[in-house]
Amino acid sequence: METNNVNSIPPVLSAYVDGSFDKETARFAYGVILLDGDTTVAMMSAADDDPELASMHNVAGEIKGAEAAIRFCLEHGVKELTIYHDYEGIAKWPLGLWKANKLGTQAYRDFYREAVRTLKITFVKVKGHSGNKYNDIADKLAGEALK
Repeated sequence: METNNVNSIPPVLSAYVDGSFDKETARFAYGVILLDGDTTVAMMSAADDDPELASMHNVAGEIKGAEAAIRFCLEHGVKELTIYHDYEGIAKWPLGLWKANKLGTQAYRDFYREAVRTLKITFVKVKGHSGNKYNDIADKLAGEALK
């Protein structure tokens, strides 16, 4: 994870999250860029091969990216987070608009419900692969994590 001076993390951040999946290795990954306006606060990415989660393909990475952004904010005392995502389930599962049928979506929903006790979270849907600078960065980070 790359971060700027963690002693000066602002109380309101934005995060762009994205996921990726490699069919050959059955691994998934996430990429996250956390921002204060246009200033990068942190960039994170990681890959995993948990079989239960990997069955959801790139959606697993999308979920883990949102969780990583939320976890960062909780650990650094951030009060408000806006999550920009290109997969609608990132907002719909935690908000109860979609039923969480799989263990991964249930765990994500439950994690969100605990997090919003201390962190205000807003979701904004963006179109994927449409030239959005920060969504493209999150996508690239996710892809690189699979290498």
